[in-house]
Amino acid sequence: MRILVTGATGTVGGAAMELLRPEAEAGRIELLGAARSEDGASKLRGKGLTPVALDYDSPATLRPALRGVDSVFLITGYSVDMLVHSKRLLDAAKAEGVRHIVHLGALAADDTPFAHFAWHQMVERTIEAMGFSWTHLRPNFFIDTVWNGFRQRPDRIVHFVGDRRVSFVCAKDMAAVGAEALKRPDAHAGRTYPLAVEALTFAEVAAVLSDVTGRPVEYRPRPAADLFPIMQKQGAEPVYAASLAEGVAVTERGEMPLSGAVFDTVEKVTGRKGIGWRDFAEARKGELPA
Repeated sequence: MRILVTGATGTVGGAAMELLRPEAEAGRIELLGAARSEDGASKLRGKGLTPVALDYDSPATLRPALRGVDSVFLITGYSVDMLVHSKRLLDAAKAEGVRHIVHLGALAADDTPFAHFAWHQMVERTIEAMGFSWTHLRPNFFIDTVWNGFRQRPDRIVHFVGDRRVSFVCAKDMAAVGAEALKRPDAHAGRTYPLAVEALTFAEVAAVLSDVTGRPVEYRPRPAADLFPIMQKQGAEPVYAASLAEGVAVTERGEMPLSGAVFDTVEKVTGRKGIGWRDFAEARKGELPA
């Protein structure tokens, strides 16, 4: 069985590669990691993993990368180009006889009107309409993203949802569920998996981090209206940034269904409990500056 992971040098894709590595080393699967550049390919080779050239913006790379592949982990980037990138990859996958697609999307109600989530659901519907076997992953707030900001300034958590309680999942749990679906597509075909293991306010997240690190950590809320100009200054693609800002604003107002929902999906699929904020911080606190 040949498995291709897109985004293999990223947070979720990289975690999936590590979780699938033992299966590859045991000869039970052939594992390929998509790399859009030689730098990315070198990083994978440096970890003893096998890269394959794949660049969504270079359609000629897609069919060769997908040749002989059985299952694909489809992870797209932070741009509205995710729509055309997904279409290109799915067309190439269909042409090469790929059977199963595991798509990393976002948690929202099926009738969501909000752009970021609707785009992911359009990709889901395309996968289904094209006749693939499929598994859809729908994670909520990423623990890793919040942690990365905290790691840079470990005295504070800054976010834009006020005192709303929202649910979280970490990249390792997303990758673990994805890896199971990639390895055993028949057992997970036609399933949509919501991924969120714990719901906290950001003030509660700060309290957990204070306890784990032994240092005071303060939650500093910002108005949701501040997010879009901040992302613009950081160079984010404007249409995508606006879509994220929209989702945060409706969450701040308490108008986003499922924003605080928790599910036992990780435990059911992997056989172990999901990783909450405390366990995540305990495992990663060595990354913080002294």
